[in-house]
Amino acid sequence: MWYFAYGSNLNSRAVSEWSRHFGHRPPAMKAGKPAVLDNYRLGFPIYSDYWGGGIADIVYDPGKYVMGVLFDLSDGEMAALDQKVVRKLDAQGKEIGVYARIEVKIAPLGKGEPVKAITYQGVNVDRFHIPPTQHYMDLVIQGAYSYGLSMMWISYLQSFSTQVGRKPRPPGVGDAAPRL
Repeated sequence: MWYFAYGSNLNSRAVSEWSRHFGHRPPAMKAGKPAVLDNYRLGFPIYSDYWGGGIADIVYDPGKYVMGVLFDLSDGEMAALDQKVVRKLDAQGKEIGVYARIEVKIAPLGKGEPVKAITYQGVNVDRFHIPPTQHYMDLVIQGAYSYGLSMMWISYLQSFSTQVGRKPRPPGVGDAAPRL
């Protein structure tokens, strides 16, 4: 299935490190294609204990756009990402985790028709900016560079206010899986 990454999941090294740490096979995120999600904007309204600051989310906002990367992933690879972003369902199938899967229409850059893809959007989120740590933003920006996203988008990512922070805190015994 098609998956659209826009936050720390743009950084395949960070996803691989998380996957190995938690005993998952890392998703094959090497052959991603730069793409655009129209009518959404990027924000940082979710606080993550793991990252020590805000983490990326998309907010519906007609006329705006979010650049990211389109990956063709298996159900198993998506299940690993579900755990990474703390996607949970209740007994009735309602999304109750930190992020929910949503279906969106993604336009690949260059040639190609728009495709339906899965991405993640925060559940029960206040839409206020929580500054991400500089370390988190560096990972997002490195991922954007590695997949050839535009310099204009990278400059936009660099414009967000950040906070001095720490590297991700490995979870202790009994902690939930780390978030995006």
